[in-house]
Amino acid sequence: MAWLESTALAEWVRTSLVGYPFVLTVHSVGMAIMVGLVTVIDLRLVGRFERIPYASLDGLLKLAWYGLAINALSGAAIFTSQAVSYITSPVYLLKMAMVLGGAIVAWRMQPILRRDATSWDGGLAVPSSMQMMAKASLAMWLVAIITGRFTAYL
Repeated sequence: MAWLESTALAEWVRTSLVGYPFVLTVHSVGMAIMVGLVTVIDLRLVGRFERIPYASLDGLLKLAWYGLAINALSGAAIFTSQAVSYITSPVYLLKMAMVLGGAIVAWRMQPILRRDATSWDGGLAVPSSMQMMAKASLAMWLVAIITGRFTAYL
């Protein structure tokens, strides 16, 4: 991983006056898009925001994937600046496990939303399995955010 820290990108992120602030800002925007939209989706699936039709959730999730892509790119840039430190940090590894877990849950939920959202809008109850995935997603994204912040200090 030391070789990664010697790349031009890593040097720019680590030493330039604008590199780290710029990449961190982009990362924050990506996180706001992904986590913000997934939070709305998850809360709707557990019974909140009743005015939001279930059928609209798939569209929100499609947009959320752009946030995840922004985060993957900006996160990779941040990672290069301290790869050796991050790859051995339990806090960072937990963060990445939660991001991966949250993304997998969203990926698993998307085809179910496409298939069943209209019937839920028609009065059928959201299955408990979807509600459990939504609760797990909320927990994973919360832990990902907290551990992401801790990564800078621990």
